[in-house]
Parts: sequence; C-alpha cells; structure tokens
Amino acid sequence: MFKSSVTIMHVMGIPIRLHVSFLVVLPFLAVVIGNNIGVISEMAGVEAGLLAAHPFTLGFVLAVLLFTSVALHELAHSVVAMRQGMEIHAITLMLLGGVAEIEEATDERDELWMAFAGPALSLVLGLLLLFVVRPAATGLPADMRLVIYYVGYMNIFLAAFNMIPAFPSDGGRILRSALARRTSYLRATQIATAFGRAFALLFGLFGFLIGNLILVLIAFFIYIGASQEYQANVLRDVFSDFRVRDLMTREVATIKVDMTVQELMDRMMQETHSGYPVLDEGGNLVGCVTLGDIRSLPDIPPDTMRVGEIMSRELISVHPGEDLFSAFKKLSEEDIGRLFVMEGGGLVGIITRSDIMKAYRVRELREEQARIQR
Repeated sequence: MFKSSVTIMHVMGIPIRLHVSFLVVLPFLAVVIGNNIGVISEMAGVEAGLLAAHPFTLGFVLAVLLFTSVALHELAHSVVAMRQGMEIHAITLMLLGGVAEIEEATDERDELWMAFAGPALSLVLGLLLLFVVRPAATGLPADMRLVIYYVGYMNIFLAAFNMIPAFPSDGGRILRSALARRTSYLRATQIATAFGRAFALLFGLFGFLIGNLILVLIAFFIYIGASQEYQANVLRDVFSDFRVRDLMTREVATIKVDMTVQELMDRMMQETHSGYPVLDEGGNLVGCVTLGDIRSLPDIPPDTMRVGEIMSRELISVHPGEDLFSAFKKLSEEDIGRLFVMEGGGLVGIITRSDIMKAYRVRELREEQARIQR
C-alpha cells in the first residue's frame, strides 16, 4: 500500500515499516516537543532546572517514544485481527501516526474487537504509567520522571482521540460495527462516513481558526480516509456477486519465450495488445512482457534480443473461484494492469482492470432486468 516505505523490523511476523514522511515529521516533532519542555515539565510536576538532557535531546526521545506508542497501538489491532484469521500486511509509521494494513473484517463483531483493541491497549498503558509507575518513580532522575509522565499522558490522549466516532478512526469503526447490526454493512459505512466527514470539516475549521496547521492536516486525512473507505465498500458491494471466472478473458494471446523482441513489437502493432503472458517450450507460464519492458531496453537491435531476456518473472495470479474484489485489490496494491488466472498449475485466463469494471454494467443490467420482471 505504502510504496515509499522501508521495513525496520518484524514483530510477531508483522513487518514494521517507516514511511518516507516519518523522516520529515520525527525531527519536526522533536523540535516542537523540545521547545515546549518547560510546559511539559510543569505539567509533570518536575522542575525544569533539574533536567540533565538538552531540551531537543529530550524532545527527540519523547518523539520516538510517542511513535513507539503508536506502533504498539497498531500492533494491538493486528494481534486481535490475526486471532480472527485476518491477514496482516504491515504496520507503517508515517506523517500523522501509524497505519496497520489489515485485511478487511467481514463480520461486524470481528471489526468491533479489532477496532477496540488499539485504544484499550493505549488506555491501559497510559493509566499504568501515570498511576502506577509514576508514583513509584519519585526517586528517579527528573528526566525519567518527565518521560514517564509524557508517555503516559500521550497514550491516554491517543486512546481518547482514536475513540472519536470519526470514521475511519477506531471510534468510527466501532460506530459502523454497531450500526451494521441494525442495517446493511454498506449503509452502516455510509452513515459512519458521514460522521467522519462532518467531524473532519469541523475539526479542520477549528484548526484553521486557531492557526494550527497540524489539526488542519489531520482533518484533511480523516476526510480523505473516510471517502476512500466508503468507495472501497461500494466496490465490495458491487463486486460481491462475482467471481474471477465470471469476468475473466478465457482466450488468452500468449507468446513463446524464444521470440525476438522485434517479432514481439510487430505482433503488438498488429494485435494492439500492450502485454502478453510468456510460455516456455512445454507451454508453462514463465513470465510476462509489456510495452514498458520494451521501452526500458538499452540501445540494442530488437532483432538480436529474446523475450526471455526482458520479460518479468514476477507473476501475480488469482484463482478462478476467487472473489472479484480480492482481484481488484491485488491490481490496485501492485499497481499493475492484469492478473493471470491459474488453476491446477496452468494458465486458464487473464483478468484486467477493464474486465473488472464490467461488473458495474453487469450489475446494472441484472437490476434492470429484475425491475422489468417485477
């Protein structure tokens, strides 16, 4: 999902990634916290004069611990999701916090527990630090007492903020889960999305009036996130009646691995195709070649190169019985134009973005036919 990310570690098999925006926000946040160390120390009941570390050093430490708390929050979501059998792709730390890339829950009760897990962990962690660890840490250095207070306070804030019913936040997902027990999942998403958009507009207006750019950015991402989530659920609803086999192309034009690039270019011009599956001498799928592969060639005569030298061997496939929305997600996440449909180890078809979009028209025709028959 987040292509400009790097994996820094794995926790329970889940990749923890840093988005490129994290490298921008971390030093910025460290400076902001460092400039406010005096206020934070006063809130923590710690004399600023007793602090040994430089304010910006403390700011950096607190910024790192804040993002660590965000990672733990997202990890709680992920652990509950794994126990419910959902796939976890990664946890990505980025500009405005963190995102756990989790397979969409299909049951509202699963979504309820998964959404609640993050705020619950943050709240418990915050309460422990403020009301158990902090009173017992009176003999520790002032810097440590400040860290304990700040991390505890921010975890409680993290729990409270995420419980606001502004979809797609945790509170918004809990709201959708509750609504889905009384209406359709799509309708519940529509209502929760409306709440999220309204909150984002009010939040953004408030941030604009007080001149707080961070609040405006948060509001913007909530609004965009709510809109994207609703669109994804509309697509899921449209695609729910279809399997890959319903819309895939069964007669697939293929080429041989030993074909020259010049022959491939001639065939592309003749058949107006921009890509082909590549088969070996035994008829097995071994790769895929596209117009982009040809364009990236060095200045070598195309009649001296073979398709096997330029083709991509990374094949992304689906099964004919796989649901259409799953195929659509693979196309979107991998940013590719086609998927190979494999069954029993052999190529049985191909499905493209345009094939999937035909589901809209087929659904409309079915609904129109049903209205006529009534």
